[in-house]
Amino acid sequence: MRQILDGSPAWLLVLACFALFAAICAVARHLVRARTSQERRDELADYAGKLLGPLGATFAFLVGFAITMTWSALSAGQDAVDLQASSAQQVSWSSSNIADQAGAAQVQAKLVAYLEQATTSDVPALAEGEFTVLPSATSFDELQDAIHTVAYSGGNSVPEASGMVSAAASLTAARSKMVAVAQRSLPPLLIVLILLSGALLAVGMGISAATVNKPTLMYAWAFVAGLSLAMVLLLDFPFGGAIEVSLAPLQSVQQSIAS
Repeated sequence: MRQILDGSPAWLLVLACFALFAAICAVARHLVRARTSQERRDELADYAGKLLGPLGATFAFLVGFAITMTWSALSAGQDAVDLQASSAQQVSWSSSNIADQAGAAQVQAKLVAYLEQATTSDVPALAEGEFTVLPSATSFDELQDAIHTVAYSGGNSVPEASGMVSAAASLTAARSKMVAVAQRSLPPLLIVLILLSGALLAVGMGISAATVNKPTLMYAWAFVAGLSLAMVLLLDFPFGGAIEVSLAPLQSVQQSIAS
């Protein structure tokens, strides 16, 4: 699912979800019109119309709940990236103000190397769900080693060295949070329930439109339902797909430090 969503444009996913619900509506409508009498058709349309309210409310609730969960994960992932960016900036500033300029240059170089890998090599790994060992793990360990070695060596001013270590700890926490958020996804059962409730609602829409010659509103509803389902799927993986966490803050910090 991650690979499919990551490799598919948003418009194609919306079109596929619309086609799914539109096809269910059209098939249900065709079966009722082709195999029932006018009287029976009116009865089924009336009965289906009464069920549209409860079915629609169920579908809307499930979609709303899923979007709330996925958007929360996306926001948490963005917060983690922003915290990494601010922590990296603090590491850079603190290291540039210590007495050991050779050590400061070493920390700066390790920081730039880590940020470069985090904004390039880590992106496809996070999108595909490869969380065991990210490509930037080695450069991150080297950065942490350099920070602690330089901070606790002799000749450095204590406040700036302490600030550098504190910022490094914040960077570690933000990185861990980012990895944790990347592992979040909706429970498969919830997605099944959304599909099932949407399919039942589509059947009801098709049956209720059996007495109409041109069911334009039926297809309009199918588009809205397809768009809603597509939004749920697009937001499901925070680091993959058309709607995802932006690593631009990290890239900006990396370019600033490198220059």
